[in-house]
Amino acid sequence: MTLIRLKTSAKKVYLWAKKCWWVIVLGLGLVVAFLLYALTRNGAYVAGLLDLMESRRDSHDQEMETLAHIHNTEIAEKNMRLKEHLRRRSEIEEDFKKRGIDMDKEKEAELKRIVDESYNDPEKLARELAKAFGMENG
Repeated sequence: MTLIRLKTSAKKVYLWAKKCWWVIVLGLGLVVAFLLYALTRNGAYVAGLLDLMESRRDSHDQEMETLAHIHNTEIAEKNMRLKEHLRRRSEIEEDFKKRGIDMDKEKEAELKRIVDESYNDPEKLARELAKAFGMENG
């Protein structure tokens, strides 16, 4: 029985709110105005709020600077690894030319695949190259 009364009361409240919406808006406006008056009446609250916002902004700026520094460091390291990768590749190609081994498209593709897969691990790169191109003893 109470569920039916609750539904009926909710419908009545909804219809009244739909008819007199301006009263609700005016009431909320008065509450907001009172809260603003209460906060601005004493300047210490506003000053404390502004100080809090400024400290949060400074903290955010410091975090952003730290992240930018980390990002730039990672990019520099990546570029350094890429240069090392390209240098090693050119050394390998020169070594093949010195040995008189002709690099056909198939061998070049295999070399590119091996170097691309293991350019961060020099030992693995050396093992893979030696195994793929028969340079275990040389």
